[in-house]
Amino acid sequence: MKNIIIATAITALFSMTANANSGLADRINEARSYPNKTVEKVDTRTLDSQHGQIHIKMKKAKLRDQKSSN
Repeated sequence: MKNIIIATAITALFSMTANANSGLADRINEARSYPNKTVEKVDTRTLDSQHGQIHIKMKKAKLRDQKSSN
């Protein structure tokens, strides 16, 4: 009788550890480790002016390269 109780306890212990591999704890820990992300609001006028400035700089650099190669 004592052997049956011990065997049942060991079986129950192993069945609980097998269920711990379901990954639930990993998902909870990952959710805690990543902060909530917020979306930045970008002003389209500012972005457009920056884009235009980049194009002007590229054109100037291209003209300098063409003048130096001639």
